[in-house]
Amino acid sequence: ESLKINQKEKLFGLHRKTTLTRSLAKPWGSGKARVGKQGAPNIVFLKTHKTGSSTVQNILFRAAERRSLAVAFPRYSYQFAYPERFSRDFVEDLPPGAAHFNLLCSHMRLEAGEVQAVVPSPSVFLTILRDPVRTFESVFHYYRNIVPAFQPLANHSRPLLAFLEASSQYYDAQDVSNGLARNPMTFDLGLNASQEVAPGSRWASELERLNQTFQLVMIAEHFDESLLLARELLGLDMEELLYVRLNVRHKEEAPLSKELVQKIQAWNWLDVQLYRFFQSIFWRKVEHYGYVRMKQELATFRALLQEAVGKCLAGEPVGPEVMADELRPWQPGSVTILGYNLRQNLTSDQYRDCFRMVLPELQYHAYLYYRQYGRDMRPLPTA
Repeated sequence: ESLKINQKEKLFGLHRKTTLTRSLAKPWGSGKARVGKQGAPNIVFLKTHKTGSSTVQNILFRAAERRSLAVAFPRYSYQFAYPERFSRDFVEDLPPGAAHFNLLCSHMRLEAGEVQAVVPSPSVFLTILRDPVRTFESVFHYYRNIVPAFQPLANHSRPLLAFLEASSQYYDAQDVSNGLARNPMTFDLGLNASQEVAPGSRWASELERLNQTFQLVMIAEHFDESLLLARELLGLDMEELLYVRLNVRHKEEAPLSKELVQKIQAWNWLDVQLYRFFQSIFWRKVEHYGYVRMKQELATFRALLQEAVGKCLAGEPVGPEVMADELRPWQPGSVTILGYNLRQNLTSDQYRDCFRMVLPELQYHAYLYYRQYGRDMRPLPTA
C-alpha cells in the first residue's frame, strides 16, 4: 500500500516513482552484489547541490557495480534524511557478506564524525565545489518551487533579483528547509551557512578542518582535471572516468548582469570564501601532479570522451518529452532537465556501458539498491 508523501520527501522531489527494470541489460555481476573486492578503495563522496555532483556520482556508481562494492544507501528513499545533519542511523544495514561499506555517495549534510563511524578507516573523502554565482543561480531556479524562501517568487518576472533585493523578507534561517537558500555549498558541508563572519571568528579553522577531512575537493570549472586527480586517489582506470553531464537544465535565462553577480556574491559570501580557499588548494594539487603530465593526460582523456560520446549518444541532450522513460531525469517543475537518447544498433556490451553512463541518479540509485538487497527501496515514513 502506498504511503502518503512525507513533506520532506515532497520538498526535495523524492516521491518520484522510478520504473527502471530490476535487471539492466547485461549487468556486470549477476544476482545480488558481491562485496568487498580486495584492493578497492573505500570512498565517501559528499554530493553537493548543483555543482556537477550527479555526474561524479554516476562514475562512482559504475565503479561500485563493476567492482562489486558494498554501497551505503539511505535507510529510506534517496537521501540521508537531508537537510538534517548526517547520522549513522540514517544508513541501511550492511548487505549480507559485507564486512563494511566501500562507498557512500548519496545526498547528505555533512557530520564528519558520524560518517566516519559508518565507513572504515582509511577512506578517501571527496567533494566538489562550483563557482558560487553559478551554483546559487542554478539552485535558485531548480528549487524555486520547493525551498520555502524561494516559493513566494515562483511566478515573479525576475525572481532571483527580487529575492536578493529583499532576502530578509523571504529567508528564515531557523527553517532547515531553507538550507539551500543561502551559501548552499557551505550548508551541505555541515557549516553554519547563515553566520556573518567577523574578524577573529572560527571560519578559518572550519575551512582548515574541512581541508583535513577531504583528500580532494574537485572544482567543477576544471572537471576533467579534477577527475584525473581523483583517478590517482581511487585507483580507477581512465576508461572508468568517461561521462556525460547529468542533471543539466535547459537554460533560457539571459546572462547575469554585473549587478546581479555582485548581489549573489554578497548574499553567498561564505560560499565565495569556501570556493576560493579550495580553488587555491586544488591548483597546488595540480602543480604537485605535474603540469606537463596533466596536459598530456587531459589530451588522452578528452579523446576518449569524444569517442565515447560519439559511440553512445544519438545527438545533443534532449527534453524529457522525447527520451526513453527509463532515461528521463526527475523534473522539478521550475526548469527543464535534459537527458540523452542512445544510438541505435549498439552491441549488447556497448549498450550496457552507454546505458549506465547516461542513467539518471534516481534510477541508478534504485537499481543498485535492489541489486544489493534484493528488494525495493523504502519510501520515507509518514510523519
